[in-house]
Amino acid sequence: MKDRKYRLESFAFYDHTAIQGRVEEMASRGWLLQKPGNFLWRYRRIPPQRLHAAVTYFPTASAFDPGPSQGELTMEDFCARDGWTLLARWGQMQIYVSAAPDPTPIDTDPVTQVETIHRSMRRAMLPGHLLLAATLLWQLGFCFYDFRQDPVDYLASTSTLLMPPMFLLLLLAILYEVAFYFRWHRKAVRAAEDGVFLPIRTNRAASLLLLGGATLLLLLSSLGSRPRLLTLLLWCGAYGFIMLLAYRAKDAMKRRGAPRWANITVTIGVIWLLTTGLLAGMASLIIDGGLWQERQPPESYQFHGHTFPIYHDQLPLTAAELTAGYDSVRYSAEVRREESPLLARTQYRQDRLLGQDPAAPELAYTIVRVKVPALYGLCRAAMLEEDTLFEAEYRPTDAGPWGAAEAFRFYRRGEPENWYLLLWEDRLAELSLYGLELTPERMALMGERLRQAG
Repeated sequence: MKDRKYRLESFAFYDHTAIQGRVEEMASRGWLLQKPGNFLWRYRRIPPQRLHAAVTYFPTASAFDPGPSQGELTMEDFCARDGWTLLARWGQMQIYVSAAPDPTPIDTDPVTQVETIHRSMRRAMLPGHLLLAATLLWQLGFCFYDFRQDPVDYLASTSTLLMPPMFLLLLLAILYEVAFYFRWHRKAVRAAEDGVFLPIRTNRAASLLLLGGATLLLLLSSLGSRPRLLTLLLWCGAYGFIMLLAYRAKDAMKRRGAPRWANITVTIGVIWLLTTGLLAGMASLIIDGGLWQERQPPESYQFHGHTFPIYHDQLPLTAAELTAGYDSVRYSAEVRREESPLLARTQYRQDRLLGQDPAAPELAYTIVRVKVPALYGLCRAAMLEEDTLFEAEYRPTDAGPWGAAEAFRFYRRGEPENWYLLLWEDRLAELSLYGLELTPERMALMGERLRQAG
């Protein structure tokens, strides 16, 4: 029979009312708390018994201290005289139990009790919560920046569309915890002045619901992309590994009697080194390709000591349909598609293999199909936006030969290039040509195929 049990527990650090209730409940079921933690709590088997639990706080204590301070030891002695036994220390928190039927309360002054909790929260919970909230706000701002930079790219990806609501749910979960605490503190201060300690009654269901929704969005954003899913799995595994090693390093420093500042320095250093190593490893994997590719090419070839992929995807328009005389030239034909509930973007490329006839024509075109009519104007403006840095812009051209509603040609530093933007009612097509002269027949064929593609 197992004499040790681990449970996932989710309590706000200041919610001593719920923590006391859980310790008493588990003792009545034959399990006594041994070691609390952020998520995983360890219990040991005991004969089922009715115990009273008490949670106190020592604001100057830290999880990085080599041992309890003299003040904590003095408090422990006072509690022992009243029949309280220390179960565990958790940072600024101490958890006591008593088998007495009606033990003397440890904290008797409501004003001091509320002030002690508040001082502990200012040192333990609030700085981390506020820093995380600021980080999430920065992430939301970065999402908005990405959207402003390229709305079409942003709206075509379900993954990027799910990021803002995910960050927002996480932010709401954190702000809910902070707001709940300050609301309780404001009421508790008034009650303490009347000689009454106001018990804490947190609503963890709301926080867990917000966190669960954010987790679901994160999973959904990764399911459609192999690289994103692999990255998510790698980060989750690496995060657990880094936290485990940091925890081991902290405990090792405590056993050696290292002062708080040294323990904090070493622990942060371990986290920094491991995180830096992880980022370097991920960068190496991405550069090498392999597992991080959306799909593996069916064929490859060597050119000047380097390996290049060859794709054989079906294209709605090929160079062979526009010109003849290059039957011996080998091409790579690739299709990349990204789609969200708002729009679909499909990129087509037909590139000759390196080392082939340099006069052979090449094609590249992108079809953007707008599913929500209200977004059409936004996509049109984004694709027509002028690049002042490189003096590049689209200028109107005759749309008739293309069979399009509107047509534009790309100019760089005032010189035209074989790059066109064609617009229809529900789609936009960007077309780049190499080695092909435009004729009315070719323009009509290209316009018809692009209008039906995507």
